[in-house]
Amino acid sequence: MSIQPSTFENERCSDMELTATKEIIERLKAVKNESELTIPRIKDMMEKNGDYISLSTLRRVFADGSEEDTFSYDRTIAPIARALIFQDIDVEHEVTAEDRMEGLKQVILIKNEQIDILTDQVENLKNQFETLRTEYETRLNFLRDQIELKDKRMDEKDIMINKLLEKCLDGR
Repeated sequence: MSIQPSTFENERCSDMELTATKEIIERLKAVKNESELTIPRIKDMMEKNGDYISLSTLRRVFADGSEEDTFSYDRTIAPIARALIFQDIDVEHEVTAEDRMEGLKQVILIKNEQIDILTDQVENLKNQFETLRTEYETRLNFLRDQIELKDKRMDEKDIMINKLLEKCLDGR
């Protein structure tokens, strides 16, 4: 019995990551619209944090339907979130501390859900590994026993062949 990694689990994890990224992008778009920020202004804010993303990438993130695109969380989404959610925005319509806190809470909740899913996946993989290890150990022991049995039979046949050869040679 062979246990294959569950593609359903992998798809569920991928779907969860996509949903989390989608929600974060939606939140970033909301902050951008509420604060009436422009793409160049967001780029400036990011550069103050030491993060550099091209204008074309920023435009892609804030484009209509970008929630369905794939973006690197660490290289694209997180730096934008640091600029828009985690720092004060010195514009006419400043995002309130409550808005930033709510954004942070959402990001934390999403990340905690991802951690829970990945933890469950790790446990599942550990269980699958242990089952496979036990199965292979049993199979290995069986094969070793078979080799030992065959070796014993071959030794017995060698002895018998030698005795028969001696009788044949003595009888001449």
